[in-house]
Amino acid sequence: MFKFINAVLVITVLVAAFFLYSLEHTTRGLERQIAKNQRIIVEEREKIKLLNAEWASLTRPDRIQKMAEEQLKFKTVTASQFVPLADVGAKVPATPPVKLESQNADPIGAILEKMQ
Repeated sequence: MFKFINAVLVITVLVAAFFLYSLEHTTRGLERQIAKNQRIIVEEREKIKLLNAEWASLTRPDRIQKMAEEQLKFKTVTASQFVPLADVGAKVPATPPVKLESQNADPIGAILEKMQ
């Protein structure tokens, strides 16, 4: 009887040892994966910082103004270009110069047909 109980206890201890070993192996694998993911996160944060710095450099107002003047031939707005609010009505025509809509016509369809 004691031999049977001892055999059952030995088998129980072996099963528990195997279970604990497999649990430890799984835990270490997950710890390695967590460390790898943390390294990837740090690298991505560094890339984001670099891209933010580059974006700040590319969107500097003086750089954009210089490019607009050189590439697009834009000029700085002068005070003579502003119109007083009272004169706005005189500057805008009462009827549009080009009528896009006529009765039973499709102006967008006509433009598309001309493009083809």
